[in-house]
Amino acid sequence: MTTWRKASATIGLASALCAFAPAAQAGPLELYYERVLMSTAGGRCNLFSPDVAASLNASAVQARGAALRGGTPDKTLAALVRRAQLKAYGLDCKGKDLAVAAERVRTAFAGYGKIWKMNFPGAHGGWQADRADPGKLGEARWRLAQSQGHIRFGLLADGPNQALTAVLPGNRATGASGARLVLRDPARAAKPYLDPRKAGLAGALPPRTSSTVILASARGPAPESVGGGVAFSFPGRLGDALARLDPREAVVLELVFPTRDGERVESTLFEVGDFAAGRAFLAAR
Repeated sequence: MTTWRKASATIGLASALCAFAPAAQAGPLELYYERVLMSTAGGRCNLFSPDVAASLNASAVQARGAALRGGTPDKTLAALVRRAQLKAYGLDCKGKDLAVAAERVRTAFAGYGKIWKMNFPGAHGGWQADRADPGKLGEARWRLAQSQGHIRFGLLADGPNQALTAVLPGNRATGASGARLVLRDPARAAKPYLDPRKAGLAGALPPRTSSTVILASARGPAPESVGGGVAFSFPGRLGDALARLDPREAVVLELVFPTRDGERVESTLFEVGDFAAGRAFLAAR
């Protein structure tokens, strides 16, 4: 019997939702199973408000990432999702057990909805999320960001506008004419490249032949509220591309500096980590 089956065998629907007792009491596989089960049941039976549904989704994505980083194979997680969905589709939408479970979810996530900031730690770099409305704060601010060395990358909001952005301190970015992000292309490589023989994020990079390159769409001064310097903004499709990647992967930010002979490139690695979970957290307003 696989680990997840041992775990889920002890969680029927009733305990499934004790689930929403403190996370420390359950492992990522149990949490993932429970969140998928209730998310599926919620969608099928119209149990939750959009905010609660989004919070459930954020929690499920984070639990999946934790399970992957803990060594759980993709096939095991796919089987767990099918099992949870089958369980959800077999429930009576008007049944007492489901009603009790749904109320526990609403109660648990009522508190979650009041959390404005959250850290999503990773093995080599975490994401910091802030879902306070930047339009009301009157200044540009990071909504979801990760720092590697002197560069900060993530979702930067300035009033009603927001974009995935790389910000460099002024003394480092003076000569940078462009930027590009290099990441695995799922159409060329369905699975991540994870090489334990290489240290750190270098072991989580795909070869160039299996990658796609997304160019920055704009360059300009970074707002003083985030430290100034130079900002490179990327097109909106980059967010979806990042969210589809495995949380154990790395992506490369390449800064381009013109030279007499062509160009010089400086590379900085960022961990995909819980980017998708952080983005889901932002959506759960």
